[in-house]
Amino acid sequence: METLDFLEALRREAAAMQSIVAGADLDASVPTCPGWSMRDLVVHTGQVHRHKTASVREDRTSGPAPWPDGPEGNVVEWFDEGIDEMLGVFATADLGAPSWTWCSHDHDVEWWVRRMAHETLIHGADAALAVGELPVIDEALATDGVDELLDEMIVGAPSWAEPVEGDQVVALVTPQKSWMLRTATWTGESPKGQRFEDEQGLIYAEATDEADTVISCAASELDLWLWGRGSLRAEAVTGDDSLKDLVRSIAIEATQ
Repeated sequence: METLDFLEALRREAAAMQSIVAGADLDASVPTCPGWSMRDLVVHTGQVHRHKTASVREDRTSGPAPWPDGPEGNVVEWFDEGIDEMLGVFATADLGAPSWTWCSHDHDVEWWVRRMAHETLIHGADAALAVGELPVIDEALATDGVDELLDEMIVGAPSWAEPVEGDQVVALVTPQKSWMLRTATWTGESPKGQRFEDEQGLIYAEATDEADTVISCAASELDLWLWGRGSLRAEAVTGDDSLKDLVRSIAIEATQ
């Protein structure tokens, strides 16, 4: 696997989304974000950009910055200004410096650069699909996107819960990389006192395990599908189809 320059990837994904947004009808609906208009999509993405920019600029290590306000004037100009500010702050930041993140094991500035590259990729795809275009997605970044999504949001139980291994295995296969996932359940009580019993989940399986279902496709197709964007081609799935649906449901719940 090649080493990715996440700042350069973010520049590319931001420019691609800006190009679409510049000529879009802001009142048009976004099919992949039910209930949202293009304006809603742009404002949400712009607020996310500003929020993470503030966390890095202010050297926050113990908690996030306050959530920023939306635009008061031209939405597209506000969106572009936020991207310029984000790229400027990230370009001059020490990527290895400590930073607050919601990740349990990774707390540095580069984590946010990577996260914003993927955030912008996904919402750029939303924007493209809303104007009737097919998203153009870099396969290396999409492969890393699958890695990020599995590691940070999908695989494993919360730190306060215990997973119980299941007996079914799903293989996710792309030309660049493959991942083996095993079904699991987890039980525990959250720090807020909420009790969970036998929640469905996934854990990593051994590479030598036999897969009951294999999902084989381009990384870009897999990344979008795990994020709830679009469907897999029928020929991409072999084996127990219900396991495909389980992976999808767990992924969507994790990314809401």
